[in-house]
Amino acid sequence: MRGWDEMNHRQNVQQRKNQTVKVVGESTLMATPDQVQIRMGVITQNVEVTVAQAENAETMTTVISEIQELGVQEDQIQTVVYRIDPEYDYIEGEQVFRGYRVVHLIQVTLSQVGLVGTIVDAAVLRGVNSLTSIDFMVQERQALYLIALQEAVNQAKEKALALVEAIQGTLHPMPIEVKELTNESFPDRYPAVLSAQTTPIQPGQLTFQVSVEAIFSYY
Repeated sequence: MRGWDEMNHRQNVQQRKNQTVKVVGESTLMATPDQVQIRMGVITQNVEVTVAQAENAETMTTVISEIQELGVQEDQIQTVVYRIDPEYDYIEGEQVFRGYRVVHLIQVTLSQVGLVGTIVDAAVLRGVNSLTSIDFMVQERQALYLIALQEAVNQAKEKALALVEAIQGTLHPMPIEVKELTNESFPDRYPAVLSAQTTPIQPGQLTFQVSVEAIFSYY
């Protein structure tokens, strides 16, 4: 009996596929960033590696102390790169040792998006000479993405219903197949612009774009 039911189910699905409509649903959501990550650091150079290290450590300690005075907590600061590299010049085809380069980059994560310019300027005044990226984000971006996905599916269903009603048919409410065509998209990193005054960094809006393809049957 069970085998008969399964066979009937397969036949019903096949019959439904004989009269189908394929549609694409899309959704775009805009969100205001509520979190930002700043990657910046200190680069020092010297022929003596210990001197380059010491200068770097002293400057970075001053930078961290300064941004903490602005309200940044210790757990919001993370070292993401620490590297010591020898550097060479090439003179008349020969490699000549120039010195050592010490790179220390930190990542600062903030929920106070409006403080970005102030923190960047304070850090630069205290010795930061490398600002690699400023990323604006939405902390609940996964939830927003799922909402956009649901809206895309609903739009696909509305399109299918309109098409089938136009030919005086009746749409089966449950789609035979749903396939996501695009993944969630985020804006590119915003370039950091340094200035003598408070750095004008605008978070803008983050865009979540989703599209799905759905196949519905009708009779």
